[in-house]
Amino acid sequence: MLVDLERRRVVDVLPDRSAEGTARWLARHPEVEVISRDRCGLYAQGALRGAPRARQVADRFHLLQNLRACIESHMSSVGRHHGRSLVPAAEPGAADAREAARRQAQRDAREAVFERVQRLRADGLTMRAIAVRTGVGWRTVTKWVRSGRLQDRHRAAPGPRSPRHFLGYLRRRWAEGCRHGRYLFWEIQHRGYQGSYSHLQKLLAEWRSASGEDRPQRRPVAATAAEGRAVDPATGWQISPIAAAALCLRPRGHLTPSQALKIDALKRASPSFTALRRLAMRFRGLLRGGEAAKLDAWLRDARASGIGAMQRFARTLSRDLEAVRNAVTEPWSNEQTEGQINKLKTLKRAMYGRAGAELLRARLLPLEIAE
Repeated sequence: MLVDLERRRVVDVLPDRSAEGTARWLARHPEVEVISRDRCGLYAQGALRGAPRARQVADRFHLLQNLRACIESHMSSVGRHHGRSLVPAAEPGAADAREAARRQAQRDAREAVFERVQRLRADGLTMRAIAVRTGVGWRTVTKWVRSGRLQDRHRAAPGPRSPRHFLGYLRRRWAEGCRHGRYLFWEIQHRGYQGSYSHLQKLLAEWRSASGEDRPQRRPVAATAAEGRAVDPATGWQISPIAAAALCLRPRGHLTPSQALKIDALKRASPSFTALRRLAMRFRGLLRGGEAAKLDAWLRDARASGIGAMQRFARTLSRDLEAVRNAVTEPWSNEQTEGQINKLKTLKRAMYGRAGAELLRARLLPLEIAE
C-alpha cells in the first residue's frame, strides 16, 4: 500500500510485495521526493531503483521495534525464561539430566506459587486479588482453589513441524553413527518434516551434550559473563525476555511502581541489561531529539558494548545509515500508513478475506484516483 503523506490518502495498492513492483510504481511517479518506509529491505531496494534521487526515511516506530527485538534476543540468550507450563517429571526416553532438572525446577516454582495461592485464599482474599498478588491468571487461581490440588499439564503430541515427531527415525540414524545435522535435516524433510533446521539443531545439541561430544564453542561475551536470572519481586516468577525488552525501552518517568521494581531487579541480576537500557534510552532520545550528529557516537558505543545483539543492530543500521539519519531529522513517518493498513484489514474481514488487489483498490482509493 502506498499513501500520500501530505494529502493523507491512499494512492495505490500494489498486487505484490516486491522490490520490482515498488520500483515500477515509483518510476511512473517521478514527482516523489521523500519515501517513508519500514525496515523491509525489499522496499529499500525498490525505492533505490525506482526513485534514486528521493530521500528515504526509515520509520522511527520500526527502528524501535527492531531495537526491542534485539534486546529480547539478547535476554533470551543469557537466561532462558522458565515458563509456567507443567509437564510430567518422567518423560519416556528422556536422557538429558539437565532437561529433567529444568522440569523439576519448573515444578518446584509452580508448587510454590500454588501454595501461596492457597495461603492467600485462607486469609480471605478474593480470586481477583490473589491473581494481582501472584501474577497468575484469575481463571487459574479459581481452578486451583476449587480443586485444591495441582495437576500436571501433559505435553501435546508433536506434529510434523517438530523434529520430535520423527524421534524414532532420528534415534535410529543417531545410533547408526549419522551425526551430521544437515544430512539428518535432509532425510526427515523427505519424510514430511515441515519445521526449521534450527529446531532440529536444538534437539541434536541435547544429544551431543548427553553423549559428551565436543562442539565448537562460541566466543564468550564479556558483558554477559556474570549474568543472573531476574525475578519479579511481586510474583516470584522470572522476568521473561519479552517483558525485559519492553521495559528496557520505557523511560523511568513512564513506569508504574511494579515496573520500576522489575527494572531494578533486572539491573541487579544482569549487568548487560543495564548497558542495554543505557543505549536504548540514548537511541530513543536521539530519534526524538532531531540531532543526527549524535548517531555516529551512538553507533560507536553500540559496537564497543561487547553485546553481540547490540553490535548486530548497529551493523544493520550502518547498512541503512542515510535513511536512519533522515528518520532523526525528517518529520515523516509511517504512522498514516499503519492506520490505512488497519482500515484495509477491517475491509478484508468484512469481505471474509475474499479481496483481490483490484477490489481493494476500488474500496480504498478516492473515486477520482480509482477511475
